[in-house]
Amino acid sequence: MAWMTALHLTFLLIWCAGLFYLPGLFAAYSRAGTVREHHQMRIITRFIFFAVATPAAALAILTGIALAYATDIQGNWLPAKALVVLLMILFHMYCGRRVIRLGKGRRMTSNAMLLALIAIPAVLVPLVLWLVLAKPDLTVPGL
Repeated sequence: MAWMTALHLTFLLIWCAGLFYLPGLFAAYSRAGTVREHHQMRIITRFIFFAVATPAAALAILTGIALAYATDIQGNWLPAKALVVLLMILFHMYCGRRVIRLGKGRRMTSNAMLLALIAIPAVLVPLVLWLVLAKPDLTVPGL
């Protein structure tokens, strides 16, 4: 089981790094001035999303599900963790959409939007880690 946990953590770290890195790449892409810089940023962004972050996401999710079943994890924190992971997946899909749009020449110019994109993984990643490590009792009194 330790090897599966190590794999899960490795894939999770790579995926989370990608979720943090992609908004930075979007910002760098919007500052690229020449056609060559645009081309380089497009290659880097596509590589990070399709060759690094997406496979890591799929493997992190698969190993996480396998760990949950193998160790018979239970607790009322688990649905909350699944919800946060779903939000991470949705953000990942949004980043993929942005990567495809960048390939078509559509780039983001709003600094506020780029800042908001960096804030999303800054909230989701620590939240999922807290849920897993603390395993808080999320029962609502009176229900």
